[in-house]
Amino acid sequence: MKQPDILIFMSDQHSPEFSGWGNVPTDTPVLDRLRAGGTSFEAAYTASPLCVPARMAMMSSLLPCRTGIFTNQDTLPDLTPCFTHALAEAGYETVLIGRMHFLGKDQHHGFTKRLAGDITPVTWNPPVKAIQQEFGPLSLCARESNCTDIIGAGESQVIHYDRMVVKTALDYLKEEHQKPQFILVGTYGPHFPYVAEKELFLKYLKRAKKPAGFDPGTAPDYLDGLDVLNRRIKGPEITWEMERGALAAYCAQIQQMDSQIGQIQEAFSDFVQKRNTSSVFGYLSDHGDMVGERRMFGKQTYFEKSARIPMIFTGDGILAGKRYPHPVSILDLGPTVCSLAGTGFSAGDGVSLAGILKGMESGNRERIAACQFVETFQGINYASVMLRYRNFKYILYHRYESHALLFDLEADPGETRNLAGELPELAQWFFMQCREISDFEHMERDFESHSRNYKWFQAYEAAVGSDDSLRWKGNPATARGELEISVTGGVNVDVTVQTAWKFES
Repeated sequence: MKQPDILIFMSDQHSPEFSGWGNVPTDTPVLDRLRAGGTSFEAAYTASPLCVPARMAMMSSLLPCRTGIFTNQDTLPDLTPCFTHALAEAGYETVLIGRMHFLGKDQHHGFTKRLAGDITPVTWNPPVKAIQQEFGPLSLCARESNCTDIIGAGESQVIHYDRMVVKTALDYLKEEHQKPQFILVGTYGPHFPYVAEKELFLKYLKRAKKPAGFDPGTAPDYLDGLDVLNRRIKGPEITWEMERGALAAYCAQIQQMDSQIGQIQEAFSDFVQKRNTSSVFGYLSDHGDMVGERRMFGKQTYFEKSARIPMIFTGDGILAGKRYPHPVSILDLGPTVCSLAGTGFSAGDGVSLAGILKGMESGNRERIAACQFVETFQGINYASVMLRYRNFKYILYHRYESHALLFDLEADPGETRNLAGELPELAQWFFMQCREISDFEHMERDFESHSRNYKWFQAYEAAVGSDDSLRWKGNPATARGELEISVTGGVNVDVTVQTAWKFES
């Protein structure tokens, strides 16, 4: 029997709360169809609520506490086994088209082909001036601290990059290939900047509703004293009009992405039909986006909109219409794909979900999904961990142990009530699990040493020269912050007459 061709579409920063089945109504007909025709893991979580730690964990199937990677200025060592190495050994052509956020000389990590470079820096010394020229004011809006500086309708580097990635993938799928194919298509959307095409932006502007905790004074009491988390709360400078625009842009990007997934899936179906092979098609993201909930934006928290990810598989032999409710992890992608390909990858912390997909296993209700992060606040490094077990979620920050958070997501999906004080025995059990899975002091030491290594690599690269040739540089001048509708720029444009706009109350 021929090995199946496998294609995974991976977005950046898509919370499943924003979907056709999520709590924030967003039109995703393609994903809805894939979900109906396949298996959806409804409690899938990232391994870290930040791009590079999450993606390197996914590639290696290792928790961040084992990779030592907690920042975006880091990467896997060249000799770290990735599931793509196992697929290559099994005879697969492993193809990366688009985003993966690799840094340094190794831009492959087990991929035998890379057909489209990344949008973010690929060198230890970022070409800051070049990026500022290529992206204009939007260059700063890729950072969480500046993500609300420009919001509105128009063009952005994200829109153009993703078009390029999709076209590259479509062209590749028109070609003939001898080997079985593992293809990962990586887009940058719906990652901020919060900029989207005008038609869709206006569509979702009308739908936008205030998220929980956005109005000042409505944040839950359990945040009191949790300063390492509270610092992510935006001040009064973020108005409802700005939040409304951010929501509109984010949802619009997701709908646009959904259409692109449809193009890729249709082309992939034609591809495998011509090859007469079985196939698997999957979709996931690396983490989510708070988009104003509790006045927070971006990722780097453990709340559901930040830490939970979509994960859907469809294809030959995969159960249709199955909703798997128990916790799983982004770490499971590699072992799962390898199992479906007829090989194995058991070098890490992830497990294969292939048995669940095929209906041969019921799954593990007792599974604990872990998510880890380290951040610096006021000159001190703080390790943290989130655990999802059954319907409960537990969050613990080092040096804030008295502020542990415990939520019953079945009874309280909005994470409004901290049960740590009401269920002390359960909270203590979670605490012990945290200490077993995550050595906070060790994580903080790794964070410190990797930060030091980053400086060394920068100095070495500066001495021998950088190679920025693989980074995508095709952003047009029209996508550098000159928006048709600017929420933050004080532009007033009326939709009906298309000359002046004002937000509806």
